[in-house]
Amino acid sequence: MFNQMHFEERIPIFLDLGFRQEAISQLRLYLDLLWESNEDLNLISRKMSFEDLIDNHVVDCLLALKAFASEISLENKPVVGDFGSGGGLPGILYAIQFPQVHFHLFEKSNRKQDFLRRCRASLANNVTVHAEIPNKFPEMDLIMARGFKPLDVILDMSRDFYRAGGKLFLLKARAEKIQEELALARKKFPDLKVRIEPLASPVLQVERHVVVVQRA
Repeated sequence: MFNQMHFEERIPIFLDLGFRQEAISQLRLYLDLLWESNEDLNLISRKMSFEDLIDNHVVDCLLALKAFASEISLENKPVVGDFGSGGGLPGILYAIQFPQVHFHLFEKSNRKQDFLRRCRASLANNVTVHAEIPNKFPEMDLIMARGFKPLDVILDMSRDFYRAGGKLFLLKARAEKIQEELALARKKFPDLKVRIEPLASPVLQVERHVVVVQRA
């Protein structure tokens, strides 16, 4: 069982970042499942404390919640892809927050796929889990990724989507590293249109950004 006290202490922060009050119980169940499953599946570092899970991962993912909502039209039942979903951070978190959005979660690890399907069965039936990122994937309104691969690699993986005007929503860390990735990406994709938004964590002194990429 996870540290209930630390979770309760962070609820006001979750809400300030835009997480729905009525979804807090689902969030609690998800974290309980994640924490219990981690010893066998290595979904996050086994050395990580529960407090670090909350502050370094959950809060970190929720920093971009409002920015994410502004990039999609919730009324039109959007479809979103999440590359490298891992243990569901942020894919499952966002699926809980936005039940009107359908999420395609792409994760190559069989064991992590199984975990994501358990989450789907008990917490978020608005997700579909995929083993690989195919050359042609289901029609989507947005592709997101957190801590996945460099920008040029992500663009290569989603080339048709990008060329059709699709939008990438990437959760990144240091501005210096982002600029390095952009320089490489522009060699392959000179028509990049990029917007970088800084994110401020209320619990950690860390550098975080949202990078929104689209064809100019």
